[in-house]
Amino acid sequence: MKVALMQPYFFPYLGYFQLIHSVDEFIIFDQAQHIRRSWITRNRILNAHKESIYINVPVCRAQRETIIKDIQINNDINWQEKIIQQLLYYKDAPNFTNVMEFVKECLSIKCDNVGQLNTSLLRMTCNLLNIDTHITVLSEKFPSIDEAKEADEWGIKVSQALNASTYINAIGGKEFYDQQKYNEEGLDIQFINPILAPYKQFNHEFVPGLSIVDILMFNEISKIKEMIGLHEFV
Repeated sequence: MKVALMQPYFFPYLGYFQLIHSVDEFIIFDQAQHIRRSWITRNRILNAHKESIYINVPVCRAQRETIIKDIQINNDINWQEKIIQQLLYYKDAPNFTNVMEFVKECLSIKCDNVGQLNTSLLRMTCNLLNIDTHITVLSEKFPSIDEAKEADEWGIKVSQALNASTYINAIGGKEFYDQQKYNEEGLDIQFINPILAPYKQFNHEFVPGLSIVDILMFNEISKIKEMIGLHEFV
């Protein structure tokens, strides 16, 4: 059994979905400390005047050590409508109508905290992309799990709790994780390295790593499924 543990990102880029697709169970790491101005509350799309701009979920002020599941969305701001207006740039994209309907459905979800919102968005997007990986939330699945002594040991705890044999992490953690710790616990640890195949974005020079929303605007689901398979393990 293969598992992955990751903070819940807001409409993340393709590599995030490659990670989900590569495992049998994907755990939402909502007990991690929230990081301001991170992919938890924003992502990038195209704009006519810049290489890219951010779409954002506004959150209420919180102490620095607050974990993701306790970060409240500032719903006093009509942030959903702002995102919809930002996406009008894509009005001439081939899949604009269907994608806008999907985004509006996603943003109509009533959530108080950003962890719940992003978990819902991830599940809905995976369903759209026909990714059948089981997605669960750490604080719900393992409410009494002992806190890891070191940040890179959360993967060990989750893997052992699920009787998994392999833990897969995003490539960005390769220098951070002590692979020997995993091997000593009888676990194989791998890192997924995404290959971001270029696609036509109007007449722009290709901008890689944008939100999945951008990919959906320009590509059919069958093509995106092929793109999800373009990765390597190291």
